[in-house]
Amino acid sequence: PDTRTIADVFHDQGYQTAAIGKWHLGYGTKKRVDHASKLTPGPLDLGFDYHFGVPQNHGDNWGVYVENDHVFGLRSKKISPFSRSFYGDRYIGIDAPHRINKDVTPELADKAVEWLKGLDKEKPFFLYFAAVAVHRPITPSDEMWGMSDCGPYGDFIQDLDQSVGTILGALDYMGVSENTIVIFTSDNGGEFGFKEKNAPETFAIRKGLKLNGDLRGDKESIWEGGTRVPFMVKWPGKVTPGSVSNALLNIVDVFATLDEIVSNNKSGSGKSGSDSFSFLGILLQNEASNSRETMVTADVSGRHASRSKNWKSIDDTPPEGLPEEGISRFWKKGFQPQLYDLEKDPGETVNLYDSRPEVVEKLKKELNYLRKNESRQLPL
Repeated sequence: PDTRTIADVFHDQGYQTAAIGKWHLGYGTKKRVDHASKLTPGPLDLGFDYHFGVPQNHGDNWGVYVENDHVFGLRSKKISPFSRSFYGDRYIGIDAPHRINKDVTPELADKAVEWLKGLDKEKPFFLYFAAVAVHRPITPSDEMWGMSDCGPYGDFIQDLDQSVGTILGALDYMGVSENTIVIFTSDNGGEFGFKEKNAPETFAIRKGLKLNGDLRGDKESIWEGGTRVPFMVKWPGKVTPGSVSNALLNIVDVFATLDEIVSNNKSGSGKSGSDSFSFLGILLQNEASNSRETMVTADVSGRHASRSKNWKSIDDTPPEGLPEEGISRFWKKGFQPQLYDLEKDPGETVNLYDSRPEVVEKLKKELNYLRKNESRQLPL
């Protein structure tokens, strides 16, 4: 709670703030949560005025919603474990209305609209909306079931599309669309390679859906398919419709960018995240602006890749403190270091590690600086 968040940035500037959707940061400070008590610290302690969310994952064993700092609709302290959640553990059995998975996406969108329409029209607002779609379990609504050409996964994507449209429609209804910035992105690439023969994702791929385009890999992997995601910005009068940028940016850069927009805090001030860099100049198509030069990404095992402009180097040394199971999962299988030119080879098919040692050395130096926390960004 003592860390400044993006919600604090807006709250300090007089914005009305809300976090609606998936909240996977936990509530409270203990492993065991008293579900019948006040769930704090939580979003309300991090700069948000209002919260309505799925407390872990879509299909989690809570099975309920949380509103502000309490379980939504809690009737008593009674706990009655039952059945199994999507992830295999028993439902906690909280005495409150349980979510119906196929209804969660439209219900979250409706809750966002309800909050928007109840705002003080004289004050600006910030909404962080974290959709559960298209995270597993794949549960399209009754309205979208069978509406796509690639099965339940495609139907679920259409649920996500409709939820976005519902919120944008509310902004139109309120008459604020022309004065509202909308950012749409994803926290990771699509996931595939499941063992189930008829997995919804596998069926969708057979029907021609390219989950991650022509990129290599998927969620949790070190490849571009795991980390390169869509990033779309709607800012009437500022961002040219249909414009495209090849600048390097990370989702953490949203923090510094919005901070600069609403409070004029420049990137590097130390107030908007130590590893966040403003890309406001890119949005405004200011050719003289400096964008992020480098970036480090990781996979589920802790393996690191470092980026500099068009170059990507995948390191073969485990970071300090990595658990033994992470090391044995990848490095003991003889993993080789790699280097790719993503401008010419976005699918990461040609390893240039041996032919461009000078690039490898620069990227290794940058990675080691960042691992030791000696510099935010080492000029190359």
